[in-house]
Amino acid sequence: ALPKILSQTAPAFCMGSCSFVVEKSKESTARVVVWREIGVQRSYTMESTLCGCDQGKYKGLQIGTRELEEMGAKFCIGLLRLKRMSSPLEYNLPSSLLDIENELIESSCKVT
Repeated sequence: ALPKILSQTAPAFCMGSCSFVVEKSKESTARVVVWREIGVQRSYTMESTLCGCDQGKYKGLQIGTRELEEMGAKFCIGLLRLKRMSSPLEYNLPSSLLDIENELIESSCKVT
C-alpha cells in the first residue's frame, strides 16, 4: 500500500522500478531479515540515485538536497495516509489537519 501511495504523491518515486521479490542476493539485507526474523510485514528499502532520474518530473536532472527533502515530506504524508487507511476508526484527525495534508499533497512540497 505504501508504494502505491508514494507513486500517486511523490514525483521522484517510480513504482515501475520497485521490486518486491526476495532474491537470494537480498537475503542478508535489513528489510528481508526484519521480515523473516521479526515478522515485520511492511519492510521496505528506499534507494536514491547519484546519476539523476530517467523518468517523471526530474528526468535528466541530478537529485539534490531539495529533492531528497521533498521525498522525505511525501514519505511522511504517505505514512499518515497509510495509518488512516489501516485504522480509520481509531485515527480521527481534526479536519484542519486533513486539509493541511491535502494541501501538502497538492503542492510541490517546496522546501526552503
